[in-house]
Amino acid sequence: MSAEDPSVPTTAPAPAPAPEPTPSPDKPSEPKLGPEGRRDRVRGMLLVFVTFLATLCLAWWAKWKNTPVPPEPPADPDPSAVVGFPNAVDAVATLPAARNRTPRDVLRGIVLRGVKSDGTVDISQKASEVRFVFQSRPGDGPQPPRDPEGRPNRPYCGKQVVKVKPEGLQEDEDETKYSCSSKGFEPLPEPRCGPKEVWAVALKKDIPKDKPAQIEYYRAKAGPAWRFRIPGTRHRFSLYGDCERELKGLDEVGSVP
Repeated sequence: MSAEDPSVPTTAPAPAPAPEPTPSPDKPSEPKLGPEGRRDRVRGMLLVFVTFLATLCLAWWAKWKNTPVPPEPPADPDPSAVVGFPNAVDAVATLPAARNRTPRDVLRGIVLRGVKSDGTVDISQKASEVRFVFQSRPGDGPQPPRDPEGRPNRPYCGKQVVKVKPEGLQEDEDETKYSCSSKGFEPLPEPRCGPKEVWAVALKKDIPKDKPAQIEYYRAKAGPAWRFRIPGTRHRFSLYGDCERELKGLDEVGSVP
């Protein structure tokens, strides 16, 4: 018989088993966490999550705060909101309703034309006017359009005029680009007196009552004040806001925006 017969199958020897991996001596196995350790880990993850959520909310709030609020268009005129409409309009009594017509919450002045000696205005007369002027504090209220990611070049106070028209009480278009005064910003308080009391002082000065007056409530250098004048005459004076003291010289300087 020959040394090797190709018809007889040969059996290969079985491979030797792989050696068991031995742990590295310089890499100790991770210790198992006990109940306290697991609680610390959960608290840590919760803290990270809350911090992330707070940062996200702060970024959203900052973007919302920096996005200007567009003004609302004027609403329909409301004659029922005017005290004494239309022939005997009481401007001071109508002031609260005028405030409700605008989001701008700072009174800057009242301008009245055609004021009769009883302190009222007949708004049906052509030369008559009842005008309330409001602004916002710097940066508040409706602002001019801008990129939400950017900042305005300067703060705006805006301005909105509310008038008593022959159709009723109505606001004008909001002036969002009206700048704040360079002389500072100080709101006017609620009037402590009104056109009736101003006219009473005029009558004590022997100013004839046959012509209607122009009366303004404004901030003078001395503080809130009323200005009285009869157009086309030399009759004029200014009173402090309580109608008790007359202002003279620089104390009466000021105007309605």
